[in-house]
Amino acid sequence: MSLKIYWDRVTEKHSIKLMNYLNERISGLTETYDMVGEMKITNLSLGSKPPKFEIIQISDPDALILGNKSPNGIELRAKIGYDGDAYIGIQAEFKVNLPTPNFISFPVNVKVSNPIFSGIATVIYDTDKVCFCFLPENGDSSNDFTPLKDVKFETQLGDSAQQVLVDLDKLQNFIVDLIKTYLKKYLVFPNKMTIPLSEFNN
Repeated sequence: MSLKIYWDRVTEKHSIKLMNYLNERISGLTETYDMVGEMKITNLSLGSKPPKFEIIQISDPDALILGNKSPNGIELRAKIGYDGDAYIGIQAEFKVNLPTPNFISFPVNVKVSNPIFSGIATVIYDTDKVCFCFLPENGDSSNDFTPLKDVKFETQLGDSAQQVLVDLDKLQNFIVDLIKTYLKKYLVFPNKMTIPLSEFNN
């Protein structure tokens, strides 16, 4: 059974809240990469095309996923697919560490767009919160599985006046790895994203 999603009800306010949430989570993740300095998301759009949901089952919440038994909650498992026009704008610093550390640094703007996602996900509505995560499939472990299948890049090196477009493979690979790391850390079971229901009313 497929779900109809009223995606037109997603507003800029939701995009801004998600952008702020993601910026809090990615803070400090670039410290282990000496070629990338401070990085932040500067704009985000959830796109005009909704994801596709195909319900697999509706049941009582899985206590292993929720973390406790809940007599009042409900769990929905579904196949989720997305192939739309959502995008994230990222501002970063690209560093050249030769002949000395931080010898040269360039501002870099990256637009990550048209992501393709697919996987089995679970959504649990509990009394005061919503939990969401992807479930590894086909025998994959959480370390091997990622719902991100493909993504497009537009990269600009230098400030806006220079308009110099380059293909920074290392930086783009880093961003792809960062997205996959984020997904595994927060959205692939045994990890999960938990959002208090009060957040939906703000």
